[in-house]
Amino acid sequence: MATRETQNLIIETAIQLFNDNGTKAISTNRIADECQLSRGNLHYHFRTKEEIIQTIFQRIDREMDSSWYEDHQHPSMEYTHFMFARQIDLVWRYRFFYRELYPLLQNDARLKLLFMDCRKKRMKEVSLFFDEMINTGLMVEPQPPVSMESLLQVSWLITDQWLPHIDLHDKCVNEQNIEEGFDLIMQVFEPYFTSKAKIEYKQIIEHPELLRGIPDTKH
Repeated sequence: MATRETQNLIIETAIQLFNDNGTKAISTNRIADECQLSRGNLHYHFRTKEEIIQTIFQRIDREMDSSWYEDHQHPSMEYTHFMFARQIDLVWRYRFFYRELYPLLQNDARLKLLFMDCRKKRMKEVSLFFDEMINTGLMVEPQPPVSMESLLQVSWLITDQWLPHIDLHDKCVNEQNIEEGFDLIMQVFEPYFTSKAKIEYKQIIEHPELLRGIPDTKH
């Protein structure tokens, strides 16, 4: 098996095992066994479990870089919904990372640097999106003491923690529960939406078939 294929096998297997069991319960030896690799072969590619998790996060980062930087070209209420659904889909596919976000970052300095660099890029890109929402007359600019940065931080906290919140309350991850998270974010921004945006949002509520869709995430 080629090096790249072996590495992909290890990463895909690790994601599944971490998602199902959490990172603490899974050792590199368990990953090697699931991949039907010798333990020496796995350690040739990844010396530690931390390196595997770092590589998984780099995959998350690359996925964001692949197209998310174009978001500011599509300012609309419908696209705002799409962005949230897309982020929830990513959180679900890598749910172990978001369930264990703070302990993982606290225990791995390099992972924290990778995460903070990614978050800085995304904050810049999302800021551009909301700048365009203002430019197209869908929002008004927040005035001090409120800032766009503070609104984005609150919305990001909701997005990062929404699936763990659903888990905590033993709820199924379904369209209705995901929509509740989106509604919370809308409440954060609602004071700054113009009447034009509110009309557009009302159309979304009344005609959900117009949406780009919510990912099919299930327990």
